[in-house]
Amino acid sequence: MDTLITQLLNYALFDKHISVHTASLSPETPCAADPSKHTIIINTNWHTKKELPLQIAHEIGHVLNEDEGVLYYSSTASHNSIEYAASQTGIKILVSLYFQNISPDEANSNLFIRQLTIPSYMEQYTEDCIRAFYND
Repeated sequence: MDTLITQLLNYALFDKHISVHTASLSPETPCAADPSKHTIIINTNWHTKKELPLQIAHEIGHVLNEDEGVLYYSSTASHNSIEYAASQTGIKILVSLYFQNISPDEANSNLFIRQLTIPSYMEQYTEDCIRAFYND
């Protein structure tokens, strides 16, 4: 998990030139993004550590999608099109990093979904992304 978080932060900083700020905030304070400033804020004290990779990828997604305003991660915002699109972008990033050194015959979408606590409304999209990753 820590390796994936490091990969995500490096991807944001070095590949996409996104400013990343980390802070130990209240365990209930979500991560955030300010796409206009090309910045994300990561709460390293989030109450469920397994959720951090998706939160980080989601915030990167807001910046890459050039969304407007200051946006906060929320797993309950699945019906908001901006939040859903940020999650889609985040899933694509996670899949590319997580599976980069895993052969197709060893790829396990169920394990990925469980390990990263992918919300149920994103499971089918995640499986589609994994298939597309190996078919490209």
